[in-house]
Amino acid sequence: MRFLATVLSGVALAGSVLARAPGFGEYRAVQESLGRMPAKFHAGWLQRHGLDASRYTEYRRPETTGLLLRGKWGRGTSNEVTGRGNLVALTLGSEVALLNVANPDSPVVLSEIQLSFIPAQSALHDSFLLTGGNGIEIWSIADSTQPVFRNVITYAVNDFAIYDTLLYFASRGTFHSYSIANAANPYELGTCTDSGDVMTATRNVAVAEDTSGMLWFMDVSDPAAPRRVGSYPTPYWAWSAAARGNICVASMYWFSSGDQFRLEVLDISDPANVVRIGSVDGVGGFDAHLSGPVVFVSGYQWPQWEFTMVDIQDSVHPQVISSCATPGGNFGVWADWASNWAYVADVIGLAVINTSDINSPVYDTTVLVAHEARDVWVDQEHAYVADCEAGLRILGVANPAAPVELGGIDTAFYHYTESSTAVGRDSFAFAGWMPAPPLRSIDITDPAHPKMAGGGAAQTIPQDMVLRDTFVYLAGRKRLNVVNVARPREPTLVGSCVLGGEGTSGLSLVDTLALAAAYPFAIINVKDPTNPVVVGTISRGARNGSVRDTFLFLSSGGVVVYSIADPTQPRLLDSISLGPNTNWVEAVDTLLYTGNTDGVHVVDASDVHNMRELTFSPTPATVTRLTYASPHIYAACWAAGICIFDTLTTGISELRPMTPTGCRIRVLSSITKDIALIEFSESGGKEVHLQLFDIAGNRLGRADVPTRGSSTTCYQLDLTGKPSGVYIVRVNVGERAYHLRITKLQ
Repeated sequence: MRFLATVLSGVALAGSVLARAPGFGEYRAVQESLGRMPAKFHAGWLQRHGLDASRYTEYRRPETTGLLLRGKWGRGTSNEVTGRGNLVALTLGSEVALLNVANPDSPVVLSEIQLSFIPAQSALHDSFLLTGGNGIEIWSIADSTQPVFRNVITYAVNDFAIYDTLLYFASRGTFHSYSIANAANPYELGTCTDSGDVMTATRNVAVAEDTSGMLWFMDVSDPAAPRRVGSYPTPYWAWSAAARGNICVASMYWFSSGDQFRLEVLDISDPANVVRIGSVDGVGGFDAHLSGPVVFVSGYQWPQWEFTMVDIQDSVHPQVISSCATPGGNFGVWADWASNWAYVADVIGLAVINTSDINSPVYDTTVLVAHEARDVWVDQEHAYVADCEAGLRILGVANPAAPVELGGIDTAFYHYTESSTAVGRDSFAFAGWMPAPPLRSIDITDPAHPKMAGGGAAQTIPQDMVLRDTFVYLAGRKRLNVVNVARPREPTLVGSCVLGGEGTSGLSLVDTLALAAAYPFAIINVKDPTNPVVVGTISRGARNGSVRDTFLFLSSGGVVVYSIADPTQPRLLDSISLGPNTNWVEAVDTLLYTGNTDGVHVVDASDVHNMRELTFSPTPATVTRLTYASPHIYAACWAAGICIFDTLTTGISELRPMTPTGCRIRVLSSITKDIALIEFSESGGKEVHLQLFDIAGNRLGRADVPTRGSSTTCYQLDLTGKPSGVYIVRVNVGERAYHLRITKLQ
């Protein structure tokens, strides 16, 4: 299989990188392969390759230990589409968008339901939307402009099917049948031991696929006592199925000197003895939908397998009617035969197809364009998202709780191009682009209608960029480039130096140093932008590096800290593991914000030899990168869009571990409107001094006179009258200093 071959080569490559740093590089190969298939396939693919699939197979309560999700732009890869009348529901990224298609040429977005997971399947039932992945969430859409969450069935699912008022799914080795006659209060009717993904259902039969790709059939004539009665053995993979009455159509896939498909028509009147009665070679895809006398087939990830309509009026002799190309790979499909329109969940959005001439369908438009968030750069009220095949997306973040897409500019050549990094300021943005020219200048004077304005200058495809003054510093394969963008339409290469390794992921600038996450990790003197010089290296693979004072923090498996007091001789100090692979780290004052496979972690790094995790918040998908724009963290979450976290709620409220001086220190009220209390227990008679600073480092004064108890001392900080924001308390105990964070609210 082509997509399997792609990832196997990627995992092999990752193995060579893993020898340098455990975990480094592995997720990229896996992530690339998962991006080539719908979300409902992810668990099965991971399981077949012996990789951890728990994100998709175990229900996780969407809980955080303290880091508050403030806002979300959940758009990403489009997975599934369904509809009823003029209402269409599209699962994309970590949301479901509801659209009015009364005028199919110009669909209107009614609402976007933000989820804490990437939905694998959605369905409309009466005045409710059911969407499944991490649980099956039930939303009332009686008012489609104001969806209301009603309930959740707490099982992880990759697919499910609804027939009439019955819901069927399988999770963790058990097949379930539920009544959704009252959708807001579903209840279980029956179960049996079985596994797989339920793809479609009729009055008496539920059709599922197991991990080997074989179809099996469940007798649900009595929903209280479901039981498997038959299967359809095949050497092929059953990728999609749709059933109606006694007929089931299934898209079969196999690899034989290339990708191969066959659309099969099955008689399921006796589910214990399923028989193939017809087929069409060369037709298939990730999804199929029955409407009227036609099977609408989504197509595949490559252009040679596109959206296709098949006539099954004579089910023994199905006939291809016609097909139509869409811009990207095709994951899901839905159509209403009577409406003369079809809708494809194209990888990069919802593709609308006019089928009024059934023999010559016409691609009309794509809406809700989005793909995979690779990078995010924030400048004042705008966030610039490098969204891979969807190009550059521009978000308005004046209100971080409600980010809104203002506009975007596509790569235009889907399947073959991508945008990997972006920066922006004032009326211009700059994006890494493939194919050449690799650096593009984009006029964003009108963010709703950005225009390509120039390109060139770069010697390498940028993987990360930093915009400072009139220079763009960019890192890519084997090179750091410095580009003068004083004339943004005519970027000019002014400096360059060679880096090691084949690729570079992260780049940051601190004063006159650039830090490039190549292999080896490179510390570069850029005091003279026309002559950047590598002055120090670290023989370690890392995604990025972030600096505080003279400490360099690397995202390398976990977080590894080096002293770069002498940049020519970096010195390893310590490290901390944060569970799943750390992909990015940002040092903000005494805290580290890390983007991991499982979410965003916050680490207290006030003492680099005693780093400890403070809080954590899960994300719908792997965090590829994150950036700090006070007071928020913007996390690029791969196919789940952008998550925005409020750092003002991050406080140190738990007991600190024993410090080397013998003191235990804690903040009794890290979030306050007026008074903050700091308590510590003394040992050894060390002298203690407390000083208060604002987030900019301005000294504001000392703490009030302490109150002493039998074993503790409590200092009181009066913040009455001071502006809201984050304050830092420096606690000097003898010759050592510790930093605590206080958040003042209005």
